[in-house]
Amino acid sequence: MARTGGKRAAKSTVPSTPSSSSKTQSNTPSGPPAPFQYAPASLLPFVSTLPTDHIYLVHFDNTPASLKKRVFLVPVLLNLVIILGLCIRVYYAAPVYLEQLITIFGYDTSYKVDTKTARAGELMNAVSSRTFLLMVDYAIFVLIGSWPREFFFGSRTSRFAGPWQWRWTLGFQDTEIIVRRGRRWDTPLLVEDTPDQVKSWKIDEELTIKVKVEAAMRTSYLAKTGYLLLDKDWDLDFKAMLDAQRLVQKGAVQAEDLEHLTLVHYQKKWLVWRVHELPQAGLKDKPQDDMLEIFMSKLAVLGAEDVFYRWIEIVQFETSQPGGFTEGRQAEALRELKSLLTKKKVDYAAFWEEIGGQAGLPGFGPQA
Repeated sequence: MARTGGKRAAKSTVPSTPSSSSKTQSNTPSGPPAPFQYAPASLLPFVSTLPTDHIYLVHFDNTPASLKKRVFLVPVLLNLVIILGLCIRVYYAAPVYLEQLITIFGYDTSYKVDTKTARAGELMNAVSSRTFLLMVDYAIFVLIGSWPREFFFGSRTSRFAGPWQWRWTLGFQDTEIIVRRGRRWDTPLLVEDTPDQVKSWKIDEELTIKVKVEAAMRTSYLAKTGYLLLDKDWDLDFKAMLDAQRLVQKGAVQAEDLEHLTLVHYQKKWLVWRVHELPQAGLKDKPQDDMLEIFMSKLAVLGAEDVFYRWIEIVQFETSQPGGFTEGRQAEALRELKSLLTKKKVDYAAFWEEIGGQAGLPGFGPQA
């Protein structure tokens, strides 16, 4: 009986080893998602200075230094006007608040109210007017006053580096390194609830990154000077620009290695996407990525590039709904797409024939 039990025990343990190893293999990352690659060693001095909770765009600003000066002069004058306005407001508001303050300690001032003889309407008017005055000054000094403070001194979000420090340190050069970071939308794609978790992007998250990066790295868009590239999705990272310029001057990083980069910290490693670099021969892209590229390129040729971004928003929204992107929702999305293309005077049927149909597009099955 003991011998038989021993055999059964040994036999029962045999399949446990392969199952555990297969489970380990299934949890092992298969590599960076296309079109990202692992960052080369030449970029490590730079990426080591970046926080890991944002996506970064790096490129050059080749506009003339004279244009950079004129563009930068606008926020300088605007912030000086704001500071002047704040000083004027302090000049007139300080005596008012001082008089109200000493009224609290029993001194006779114009703000003193006799609560025994005053009517209810007078008391309500005194309270409401003084509360309103305090709220207005709060908005002026805390909200509007934060603009010059961040311009000259930065903030915690910008790692206490602002536009003034950037220009004071580097001046105006014909070729400058521009670094942008995502505005909050990218943080949920990179940060997990617990440190032990490993983030894995879903198809809609990959689409979000590609759409926002490609829109922000268009060649025509990069023709603007760096200070004009601020928008709802991207902000300038002045600390990163100072670090990049310092590393290039020291020779720790080569300037040409920083051209047209997208950097992201994914699954404990830094990834890089050279946006305007042609794909290497021998790399196999996903069919879905190929179809998405054809779809976007065709719309761009037809002058309907905004239709592509609107369509991506529709797919992302419908995919996130309970039940997923059902056939009914696909039909609704196609009807809206048809309406958008019609407004652009694009032949709907001919458009699908030229790109080979809807099969392979994100959100649509192979038979869609």
